[in-house]
Amino acid sequence: MITNTPEDANDYHKVVTDYRSGNRVSRMLLQGQEGAPNNYRLNFSEEGGGSSGDWTTPRHRHTKEQFRYILSGDYHITDTDVVPAGWVAYFPESVYYGPQIKSKNLSMLTLQFGGASGGGHLSPRQTQKAIETLLARGGKFENGIYTWIDDQGKRHNEDAASATEAEAWGHKMEYPTPRYQDIIMMNVEAFSWVKDPDADGVARKMLGSFTERDTRYGLVRLNKGATLKFGVENAPEILFLKEGTVTHDNTPYIKRTAFSTDADESPTDITAVEPCELVYIKLPTF
Repeated sequence: MITNTPEDANDYHKVVTDYRSGNRVSRMLLQGQEGAPNNYRLNFSEEGGGSSGDWTTPRHRHTKEQFRYILSGDYHITDTDVVPAGWVAYFPESVYYGPQIKSKNLSMLTLQFGGASGGGHLSPRQTQKAIETLLARGGKFENGIYTWIDDQGKRHNEDAASATEAEAWGHKMEYPTPRYQDIIMMNVEAFSWVKDPDADGVARKMLGSFTERDTRYGLVRLNKGATLKFGVENAPEILFLKEGTVTHDNTPYIKRTAFSTDADESPTDITAVEPCELVYIKLPTF
């Protein structure tokens, strides 16, 4: 099992050149396996976070998928659509969103991962290498767009993410047929807690299971002294400690700690020192 907290995590935008508009700190809590179809990155960003203004992107789409849990603040996913605080948004592969605005008062937990079609998700190393290659060719990133001039003197504009991903994968982006029509927004408070019949003091709030790869997102509530069996699925799993304190192997872990297990790891126990609430995510099974 791997653990990390925002205080100990690197800022993604310092590790990888930020090709969008604005200035925002996004802490890399956890990462998956580079090259795996369900490779992932869990980021945490909080209010302020070094931002002097809004962080923005043009309208775009990805072959990867995303979950974004809005803890506080303002998050616009289109000109008219806002994901309220306390809601989770699921961004399926190939579905357009934007213009996107992350306000400086925004605190958010973001998971980006390879989607059900198996296209994978770039690691920070792969992303930075692709950006460096694109810049070395004389192009530039500006306002979330990559611009370059071809041999005939013609100017080209492409979404920065699309250009970077195409360079990293070594081919023009091919987007699978969308499984969902739009972004799915979920009101966490509208879901009920359901007691786990196999674990005393454990309750779950499952927000959804997505695609044929059984990607899941939900929350887990632990009473004081309750034990959660973690890492039981044949896919990577993630926990984020939203409230409370837990122990694992006699080591205490405080609020905002993230945990992950891989498919080949044995299940492990996490025990609540006090009442706790955790975000739970199961990655796609391949």
